Amino acid sequence: MSNLRLAIPSTGALYEDSINFLQKKNLEINRLNSRKYTANIPSLKNISVLFQRQSDITMELDNDSADIGIVGLDRYFESRLEKGNLEIMDKNLGFGHAKLVIAIPDSWIDVNSMFDLADISLEFRKKGRNMRIATKYPRLVNRFLRTNDVNFIDIVHISGGLEAAPIMGYADIIADITATGTTLKENDLRIIDDGIVIESQAVMICNYASILIDDEKINLFSTLYERVTNKSAKVFVDNIRKYKTL
Repeated sequence: MSNLRLAIPSTGALYEDSINFLQKKNLEINRLNSRKYTANIPSLKNISVLFQRQSDITMELDNDSADIGIVGLDRYFESRLEKGNLEIMDKNLGFGHAKLVIAIPDSWIDVNSMFDLADISLEFRKKGRNMRIATKYPRLVNRFLRTNDVNFIDIVHISGGLEAAPIMGYADIIADITATGTTLKENDLRIIDDGIVIESQAVMICNYASILIDDEKINLFSTLYERVTNKSAKVFVDNIRKYKTL
């Protein structure tokens, strides 16, 4: 029988919340120890659980290395292939709520909106360089800035320590994920009034092409889907069958 591969975050708050969420759905994970990156679900045979970095999960599904994943909506939209085979199974699992925001130094007292930021970027350009924005989300942020006519920018891709970027001088502003805004405030940064790039939460995603390989895998997927969503899987499965034929 075909195995269904479920990827979940290996560390951090989303790891703990994912474990607890699945347990409440009678899908308790049996992981021998924290250093082991595979596990199983005793109550549902033939499911392999894979522990991955959250930033890699969407790509793992796109590469057919997993069938289902739990990931932040922000990471899903940042990393997915534009014309790939991924679909959201459950758009709000009830945890992992956060916002990807544009944050500027407190000292920029005359900047309160994206319109103001567009003007500031033009001023930077007139002085001979673009405004620099540090972020882990270049794709989402670039699209958001362009939509708001903030055109003269250089995106600095940084994996960590974003809040220090303006102080250290390698960026002028940042775009980062935040749940409360506390860390931004502690580093003398504030969120622009209309500077929310995306409101995120944990979602469950799937690669419908890999699921539709055979009937046994579809049946296993349907059982998991119904436990997670408390809905019949028929409509969802019928829809992903249509996607594959398009």
